[in-house]
Amino acid sequence: MSMLRVLTVDDETLALRRLKLLLQAMPYVEHVGEASSCAEALAEVAALAPDAILLDIKMRDGDGFEVVEALAERPNPPAVIFVTAFDHYAVRAFENAVVDYLLKPVERERLARALRRVSQQLRSVDAEQRLSEMQEVVRNLRSLSGGGGKQPFETEFWLRSSAGLVRVAVESIDYVTSEDDYVAIHTLSGSHLMRGSIRQFEARVEPGLFVRVHRRWLVRRSAITELRTPRFGSSEVLLRTGKRLPVGRVYLKQLKQSMRDGVAMNGATPAQAQNHLRS
Repeated sequence: MSMLRVLTVDDETLALRRLKLLLQAMPYVEHVGEASSCAEALAEVAALAPDAILLDIKMRDGDGFEVVEALAERPNPPAVIFVTAFDHYAVRAFENAVVDYLLKPVERERLARALRRVSQQLRSVDAEQRLSEMQEVVRNLRSLSGGGGKQPFETEFWLRSSAGLVRVAVESIDYVTSEDDYVAIHTLSGSHLMRGSIRQFEARVEPGLFVRVHRRWLVRRSAITELRTPRFGSSEVLLRTGKRLPVGRVYLKQLKQSMRDGVAMNGATPAQAQNHLRS
């Protein structure tokens, strides 16, 4: 197998690092570079002319579909392998196409299989056909992802630990705090840092799972066991771990409504919901 020149594109540093390590272990692959945004990806493709790109679907400045659309306007575009945490996009959109599809966390054998497929197709499929297939795949994906179905959201994060990477399920997160250019993800088993803001974290998880209690704190609603609103002093939430977090005044009304909605969804009466908000 001839050397396959690959560019990796993802807006998460750890994801790029994981892909780089996987590619470096493959003797027939040359990892020519990486990019962390759509704009940077297009610039790197122009500069490096890779044979293939491993492309995240959701990026901070757009999505992978936009990158593919732009590549489809260029002569002799690279083959594309989408890499994403979302399995909502129908796999049938990729059948019989140059483009492939991998789910995070990427498994070495699945990646190797995708790259072997790319190598074979680059030898047997001409540039004009690749252009046509890329455009068709984008049309399929956009119709499938925007057709009123369930919006895909993250169900887990792969975060740095002292031993390497650790899987953190969204359902295990109790609260999230802002730490400069990072957010700290707090669970029963420990805390982990992830680059980004609380606003970016909120956009990646299903709406309604977490609620703001402070400008710098986001709490998973189901982790809250009590909301305390004393006549004198500051309000606070008590978590299942025993942790107490103060509630900012501007967030108190929204938090109360969110908790009432949650109790009501579990079949409680309005009076029971009110009792849950202990004064």
